[in-house]
Amino acid sequence: MFSASVTIFSRCVKPGSSFARTIATTRPRLTEDPDEPITLNENPYAKPQPKCILCEHKIELDYKNPRLLQQFVSTFSGRVYERHVTGLCTKQHKRLLETIALSRRAGYMPIFVKDPKYLNDPKLFDPLKPLTPHSYA
Repeated sequence: MFSASVTIFSRCVKPGSSFARTIATTRPRLTEDPDEPITLNENPYAKPQPKCILCEHKIELDYKNPRLLQQFVSTFSGRVYERHVTGLCTKQHKRLLETIALSRRAGYMPIFVKDPKYLNDPKLFDPLKPLTPHSYA
């Protein structure tokens, strides 16, 4: 269709004129094949990478903040929840373990049970529904 209109138009214009030269240089040239598949740099269907809650909100762990640290401790046994339950990254989980140990040694947190005054705090995660399945289960 485009080539037919160009041939009709080229009959009306003198071949050596300056107008014909500007038409020839400004005419769009298709160097790419329109039937080629489009290549994308990223996957449009990819899920966003999950970030741990401490990295996402840029929360610094402090041994003097037992209210935050108690969120990662079991109510019944006093043990620290694993990474697959809390959704923390490896770096933050290791830092959490060190901070909880320091807080317990300093006397800010009890060792065997969760402090009863923090039982009604909002939950950051559900320990009965882990984010990822355990590797041994």
